[in-house]
Amino acid sequence: MSAKTPDEVLNKFLERVASGEPVSKVCKDPSMPAWVTISRKIAADPDFEQQYRLALEFRGMVLADELDEIKQEARTAPKERAAGLRVAADILKWQSGRMTPKLYGDRQQVDVQAVKGGSYLELLTQVNDAAKSKLLEVKEDTQPDKLRARDEINQKPVNKKMHKKQAKQGK
Repeated sequence: MSAKTPDEVLNKFLERVASGEPVSKVCKDPSMPAWVTISRKIAADPDFEQQYRLALEFRGMVLADELDEIKQEARTAPKERAAGLRVAADILKWQSGRMTPKLYGDRQQVDVQAVKGGSYLELLTQVNDAAKSKLLEVKEDTQPDKLRARDEINQKPVNKKMHKKQAKQGK
């Protein structure tokens, strides 16, 4: 590693990654920190972790731009090279899709959040609350529980007065 301050070295590392160089290649450079040093810095410093993720995202954009170069080359290349160019393009698409999923990813993610102030969810909650209060008002107007038809007082022992023959016919 050179005599530069660690912040300058880390910034140079991030610049090289953002310009499209693989992290493993940058870490093999004697003037750059080893991967162990970078991984410890990522784990210990949330600001550096965010900068590192941004550098990887920029690297994904650079890789996506390389697809244009492959496309131009594929137009003029002999047929024997077409399979190799296709493989290279597939790898670049995969890498750029993983590094920049918002731009080049295969799937889209939609985050839905409830927001107060006229949202559909808030209106449903208001309707639910109104229905609950209406239900409580209706319940208060009903007869008390002791006058209900299923109460023991209103039950008549019908089967005791029936003859056995009539009970069997009813079944």
